Amino acid sequence: MGNKLNLLVRTTSLFLVLAMAGCQNPQLTERKKIMSLNEQYNQLASVVAATKYLKYKCSRSDLPADSVIMKTANRVAVQKGWHSLSTEELVKHSDDIYHRLTQDSTQEQIKCNDFNRQLRKFINEL
Repeated sequence: MGNKLNLLVRTTSLFLVLAMAGCQNPQLTERKKIMSLNEQYNQLASVVAATKYLKYKCSRSDLPADSVIMKTANRVAVQKGWHSLSTEELVKHSDDIYHRLTQDSTQEQIKCNDFNRQLRKFINEL
């Protein structure tokens, strides 16, 4: 089970890296065409889940309310030309990812450091 959770953290980290790289350049029209709605959905939910992880598990009290995190994720998605997700969809999927992150056996300090680094640009948008 620990290996599956470690794989989840790595996969979530990959989603975050991809999402954040794309968030910084809204001119990536080819990438927008290639990325499926499911990929967009997973990336947004991963960014929200990892940001919430930082807030609740890594003592990032400077992060705003969950609703602000979700609105910002959707705003960034729209700026990239992606579809906006309903709050209900985003809450459900990001909560599932968040729960799996909390169950992961990777040392918390490692997760906190990785998410802080990978989400820096997104957090600046909040």
